[in-house]
Amino acid sequence: MPLAERTAYIITHYAPKEILSGYNNISGDIYAVDEGLQMVDALGLKPCYIIGDFDSVNQGLLSQYQATPIIRHETKKDETDTELALQFCVASGKYQKIVICNDMQGRFDHALAIVQNLCWLHGLGLDACIENAMQRIFFLQNHSLLQVPEGTLLSLIPWSDEACFEYSVGLAYSLDNLKIYHHQSRGISNVCIANEVEIALESGLVLAILSYP
Repeated sequence: MPLAERTAYIITHYAPKEILSGYNNISGDIYAVDEGLQMVDALGLKPCYIIGDFDSVNQGLLSQYQATPIIRHETKKDETDTELALQFCVASGKYQKIVICNDMQGRFDHALAIVQNLCWLHGLGLDACIENAMQRIFFLQNHSLLQVPEGTLLSLIPWSDEACFEYSVGLAYSLDNLKIYHHQSRGISNVCIANEVEIALESGLVLAILSYP
């Protein structure tokens, strides 16, 4: 499989029952992260690796996957299990796209940590996102073309001190020559009024959240 097409799906502890792109449509490699193995098993998916400290996964379930490579970490560690799985994927050099499956409704500290991990992946030039049943979360490129259903909500959150936009097309509220500071909530709940949205980011780091109708 060409490098550009190879995708890793990270099924986390708080993986949703469905993701926007559809579990049935997965054509990449599946990584079960600790208790995320329970969702993988329930969905009938086949993991290529199981990673974690396994302090929360059902040990009986884990024993059923002895034929799958298991990467076990100590409970006392600096990284979360999800970060360790992402580090493993990056170190393998196999993937240009990584999808983190998480409903972002569990512990708020863990949800923020996953966004931090997402920022790291973005900095490496990888196509990375968080997906759940209704939202896709990612960092904007300098020039972004988004294919979305009309009526999708788009929230833009500066992750740097400020974000400066050059222009936008297909949004109800224009981003033309707009500057948003890190402490402002001005970028929340814009509306996609076309099936294709174009955004030119002049400077800054911006977290984008698409909420589908």
